[in-house]
Amino acid sequence: MLKMKPTSQIIARLGVQTGGPAQRFFCNECYRYMAQFVPGGMNSHLNQNVSLATDGSFVMYNGPDAHYLYNGNLYVDPKYGKGAFFSEDYGFWSRPGITKIPTERQLNYHTPGTGAHWDNLMWTSKGNEIIKNVQKFVDRGCK
Repeated sequence: MLKMKPTSQIIARLGVQTGGPAQRFFCNECYRYMAQFVPGGMNSHLNQNVSLATDGSFVMYNGPDAHYLYNGNLYVDPKYGKGAFFSEDYGFWSRPGITKIPTERQLNYHTPGTGAHWDNLMWTSKGNEIIKNVQKFVDRGCK
């Protein structure tokens, strides 16, 4: 007869439980690899304002335009249908207090290799590498 420890004990010993060291490592690896796919590149304002969940469950980009850039659609003023207004004295601006609405127009990202849904871009390009890194981490006892 084969005797085994409970699955929960095995998972905890390996460090692969929800919120465990392997998940936190995975989250950090995704963040590290994702930076190059975020609009604006490695030094963009989005990459400077990121939160990683302490349990490794998410990477959140906190810039005021993060949602807009992530979705990749132009959002416009509902009254005027413009993404922004421009003035020589001030630059680009939007009407205060107005919630913009999405359009079907796709944004044009100027930094090569970056774009909407940068997590998917990262995973398509670097997913196998991340999996190997996480496996090595687990093989080392999550150290």
